Amino acid sequence: APGLDPAALLTLQGFSAVIHWGDADAARPFGLALADRPGPILPLITDMPDLGQVMLERAICIDTTASGGNAQLLAQVSAGG
Repeated sequence: APGLDPAALLTLQGFSAVIHWGDADAARPFGLALADRPGPILPLITDMPDLGQVMLERAICIDTTASGGNAQLLAQVSAGG
């Protein structure tokens, strides 16, 4: 976020890395703020990241246990059959 105060990284939640594109000297305060955070170490990415670093993947799992593991039965119920 343009204009983000590096100190905000001490309290913000819900992210797993920080990407800083620009002057390397300007990235230093962000790296220091990340180092001061409690908990897991979060990376500061300063080069152009690859697609894997900026994509979000979500998996969906349908539990068929309630139908005795019978996916066809579950499909009939969800289709109104």
